[in-house]
Amino acid sequence: MNQVEYAVILLDSTAPSFCYYSVENRGKEIMTEEMLYRALSFCEREEYYPTVIYGNEPPNDACMAALSEFPHTRIIPLTFAANINPSDIYTVNFVDFESALTKRNPNKDLNVILRMKMGDLLLLADLLEQYWNHFIRLNVIFHDVQHADETTLNKFRLDLAYISDTLYRMYTSGRYFELNFATDRILLGEMNSCNAGVKHITLAPDGNFYICPGFYYDNCSPVGSLNSGINISNRQLLEYSHAPICNLCDCYQCKRCVYLNRHATLEVNTPSHEQCVASHHERNMSGFLLEKLKKRGLMIDLPKIEPLFYLDPIEVIQ
Repeated sequence: MNQVEYAVILLDSTAPSFCYYSVENRGKEIMTEEMLYRALSFCEREEYYPTVIYGNEPPNDACMAALSEFPHTRIIPLTFAANINPSDIYTVNFVDFESALTKRNPNKDLNVILRMKMGDLLLLADLLEQYWNHFIRLNVIFHDVQHADETTLNKFRLDLAYISDTLYRMYTSGRYFELNFATDRILLGEMNSCNAGVKHITLAPDGNFYICPGFYYDNCSPVGSLNSGINISNRQLLEYSHAPICNLCDCYQCKRCVYLNRHATLEVNTPSHEQCVASHHERNMSGFLLEKLKKRGLMIDLPKIEPLFYLDPIEVIQ
């Protein structure tokens, strides 16, 4: 049974990354007007809702006209966007984050994907206090997590404690926004992972389908095309039900990234130690933050996040 609900349409291979992958492994490819029309027709026929990835330069007039007639969600570089639309998602790298915000007035409609290194977490804390009223949601991607050693992971844990104190001060004074690695686990009651290849599929400028943009940029074999349709072998391995380690886990905020899984363990349904430990540090931080907020009479109806005796579910299996 086809579960796909969304199609990620990549207009330009040089568009900034919005997730863990790097865009450096591909040359410049731009989706043609004819390819875009076929892509939108495919989405209409299959009843897929498109999420369109825009590059640093706008598509040509013909492509813009086609897109204007077809409802879709846009992911746009924050440095490129002229006006803020509440239905759009904006992506930015940490190095450009502050400069992009200083050029804009406070806007609580802003939904931002921020790509950054784990080691910059303390710098983020200062920016949160200064620019908290510039966005309604900040979705942070620690794009170097797969390379983290134990020293980095332990520093990450300590830095999260500092972030927790920062958020506590802000939330108790009425300064609220969503921060994925801190607030998502508080609000979620079940796994809310990426679901690449299950709920959504990516169409690249070459006219081929890939599990997600990361597989395209890594020059992996496509899983179909506009000509042949989608055909993912062993598709069940992408599903949560066939991820035995993740089935033990209640880090509901974890993206359970199959792209990172493949990189680190060579298995799309098996996460790396680094991903699991980082996600459990986030989970524990959310639990401590929620407990403190409850004592101040906030979020009292939300269930407690019970402490765990492990950081990696593989420890339970072993």
